[in-house]
Amino acid sequence: MDKEVSDAIAELKAQGIPVDQSGRQADRYIATAPNGEKYEFEAAGLLDLKAKAKLHLEGLQELHFEKKKTPNFHNPARS
Repeated sequence: MDKEVSDAIAELKAQGIPVDQSGRQADRYIATAPNGEKYEFEAAGLLDLKAKAKLHLEGLQELHFEKKKTPNFHNPARS
């Protein structure tokens, strides 16, 4: 795991937000909020939050909801 990503994860854990690697892809992570809600994100998103000084629960929520607003153009019929 990249040192910058490790440092960002450690910073979230220090805030009481556990972060685990997603079992699906090596660069995807899942953060669990104190209320039990889970947020999935890529390592790049985590580093972006850190660069913007938004590495906290509200930043994770913002990242999560921005991702939900992005349309998914995947067509299951083509798979």
